[in-house]
Amino acid sequence: MTKKVTAAIEKYLESIYKLQEKNGVARTSEIIKLLKVVPGTVTNTVKRLKREGLITHKPYGGIRLTEKGRKIALSAIRKHLLLEKLLTDILHVEQTIAYEVAFSIGYYIPDSVIEKVEEALEKKRTPIAS
Repeated sequence: MTKKVTAAIEKYLESIYKLQEKNGVARTSEIIKLLKVVPGTVTNTVKRLKREGLITHKPYGGIRLTEKGRKIALSAIRKHLLLEKLLTDILHVEQTIAYEVAFSIGYYIPDSVIEKVEEALEKKRTPIAS
């Protein structure tokens, strides 16, 4: 596995996770559309992810996350959700903007900062109205 999970790896794994949840597997053509990248980039990254044990890939059979890849993808999704919540609940940013910002910057924010975001949200937590 990689020594450090890069933003690019998180982005690919999160995209594969979402496609796999939706369709059972991810296909390179879907990743190309979702990430708006050229086919060669996806091919090279898929080879790298497979080599690092983060995905399985069978030609014409699709791409699936391994358990390691799934954990990284879920961690990235968690980051985005926490950032989005911070932006909407505390900073009062409009939902669609908060989603875009969280998705754009979430890959670059260290886990130590995400922990502080989670703590801030827990302190701000208010009971849900019945």
